[in-house]
Formats: sequence, C-alpha cells, structure tokens
Amino acid sequence: MTLPATRPLSGIRVCDFTQVFAGPFCTHHLVLLGADVEKIEPVGAGDILRKYKQGGDPMGGLSGSFISINAGKKSILLDLKSEKGREIAEKMVAEADVVTENFRPGVMNRLGFSWERCREINPRIIFASISGYGSEGPMRHFPAYDHNMQAMSGMMSLNGDEGDPYMKVGFPLIDSFTGFTAAFAILAALRQRDATGEAQRIDVSMLDASMVLMTSMVVPYMNAGRQPPRTGNRGYSGSPTADIFRCRDGQLSLGANWPAQYEALCKAIGAPELITDPRFMTKEDRSANDGALRVLLEAKLEQRDGAEWEDLLNGVGVPTSKVRSVGEALELPQLGLRNLFQPIPVSRKDDHEVKVLNSGFVADWNGVVDSAPLMGEHSDAILSRLGYDGDAIARLRHEGAVG
Repeated sequence: MTLPATRPLSGIRVCDFTQVFAGPFCTHHLVLLGADVEKIEPVGAGDILRKYKQGGDPMGGLSGSFISINAGKKSILLDLKSEKGREIAEKMVAEADVVTENFRPGVMNRLGFSWERCREINPRIIFASISGYGSEGPMRHFPAYDHNMQAMSGMMSLNGDEGDPYMKVGFPLIDSFTGFTAAFAILAALRQRDATGEAQRIDVSMLDASMVLMTSMVVPYMNAGRQPPRTGNRGYSGSPTADIFRCRDGQLSLGANWPAQYEALCKAIGAPELITDPRFMTKEDRSANDGALRVLLEAKLEQRDGAEWEDLLNGVGVPTSKVRSVGEALELPQLGLRNLFQPIPVSRKDDHEVKVLNSGFVADWNGVVDSAPLMGEHSDAILSRLGYDGDAIARLRHEGAVG
C-alpha cells in the first residue's frame, strides 16, 4: 500500500503504552495524520482488545474493534517488569516525540516510566496520560469504563423521556471523545514544542472530557441551576416538530425548528391548514397541543416512505432524516464520495481486505493506513532500529523480556 509522501505528522514518533479504547483511539488519529506509532504490548496477552468479541471475529483472529483503531501501528511485546524490558522501553522513549499511556495514576511510576523519568530520558518529550478521573483529586485511583462514566457524568440522566429508566448511549461515546481530546492536546503540545523546545505533560480525564462533550447542558446548569429535562427524541430546540414521527416504512426525524420551517413542512406534506390552526399558531401553542399535532402530522407522513420525505422535505429547507440502522447508513451514496472508508489487508500474513475509517474530514492528504499489527509483529524491527543485533534479540526473547 502506498502512503502519501507528506502528511502533517510525518517524522513524529509515538511510544504508545495504551490499550483497549480511549488511548488507542487517540494514537489511531495520530497514525492517520502520519505519525509512526510503536505500540508496546505485554508479553503473552497483548492488548486485550485483540480478542474482543462484541463486534464478531471475522478477521483472522483480530477483532474488528482492534483493527479499527490500531491499523497502521507497529507492535512490540515487552515485559516491562523485567530489567531488560524496561531498558528497551527507555530507549524507545529516548527516540520518541510523544509518550501515551492510559493506566490508572501511579502505574507508570511503578513501571519506571513516570512523567519525571520520561522527561529525564528525553527533555523534549510530550507525555500524555489518559485516565478516568485525572492524576489528581480524591477519585484519581477509581477505575472507569465508558458506561460507568456515562453514569458518573450525568449523561445517562439526559437520555430518554421523563420517567423512563436511565439509559446509556449505545456505543463508547466518552471513550471516543476522550481519545479525540487527547489527540487534540498532543497536536497543540507539539506545536508549542516547535516554538519553545520544551517537554510537556498532558493530563486527560474521561470525566473532564464528558463535561466538555455536554457543554450545551452543563454550562446552562452551572449558570441557571436547573436540571436539564429529559427530552427523548426531541431536538435541542424543544420544538414539537423537531422530533421522531412515523412514516410509511419506519420513522422519520424532523427538524422544523423555526416558523418558516414549520410552514414549509405543513405545505410540503399537504396540510397548509395547520399553519393557521389556532392550536398551532406559535411554538408555544404547538408545544401545548403537541399530541394533537403529532396525530395530524403522522396521518400525512404515513402516506410515503422515509426516503421520499427526505428528498421532498430537505428540498424545501426542513432538515429530515429517515431513522436508519448502521448497515443502512453505510449504504448511503454520500459516504462513498467522502473518502471515508479505507480498504486495508487484515495483516501482512492475511491479504483478506477489510475497511476502516479515516479521520472524518477531507483534506489535501488523506488518512490511508496500513494493516493492523499482529501481536509483536514489529519487535525485531524496532529492536534493530534501537541497535540490538540478531543474537541480542534472540537472547532477549529467550529471557522473556521480549515476546
């Protein structure tokens, strides 16, 4: 596979201690920007996401979840509890621009790779820590998974309708956004280092990131003191015509927030009389009589399929989307025009092709990556780069310092 010659992070090396999701999601986006990410995995087990079964296992022993956020990285297996394993990792830190880790606070210290030690090894290092609650405070040692954090942050209290049981978002949203936050911070730190030449520590917390993600709810609460209501499928505007409605073949998400959009909606569905109906004259009137309005709207919307309404209503300025499954969404022709999907081989030992996602934006360069690494696939290559010859590598492997 041919990669673009010039990419934003070409020449940047990342020594990556992260596992599972938030940390690898961060370094995945650094890979897409052109960084050389060398992933340190524990001897024997490797990253536990390799065998994760949630998304099925159709890809030659590598889970889809692992491939999706580790494509293009290099893998070395090290026993960081052994003296020689730590010696190798120190050499990797010395040659890196960035160190990333997502252990609980204190683990890197015990392994011998604290921020202070890494800065001593490499005075220009960017050291990025990702954890549930950050490196300081009474909760710093709490373990955290995405669903726990959705509960801790208050996110669960925002989902569904009033009176419903609390419900999490159906995918690891906070993990993903935390990874993005860390990647954004690393980019800023690298830019600052270009100007100052100085090392920098970055401390990223899932709890902090979740608050930032919920800015539209958190900031009004801090200033007005009112718990945000649970609005179910209704849009942020609160408009009763910014909601989910039945259509002939499923459900339809409408976004008629403003008077002009409401009028356009009524005309397009063949119900212009709803514009002047005294029950629905203003947004407040429509909210007070939303049950009656829903019945009248759905009587019209159920006459056509969702895709027909999408074309018609979007054409008159009313944001409209049929509610799709992930599989249906992936069939949208629009996505095929955006260079969003990148085909890669499962591994260099398996030429079966799979698809991964790129960075999610269009630029002069794109996020093409190579295959996901087999466990320890690049151990010899990394050790050779660090100055170990074949005999030394064989001894390290025999002693268990390298897998």
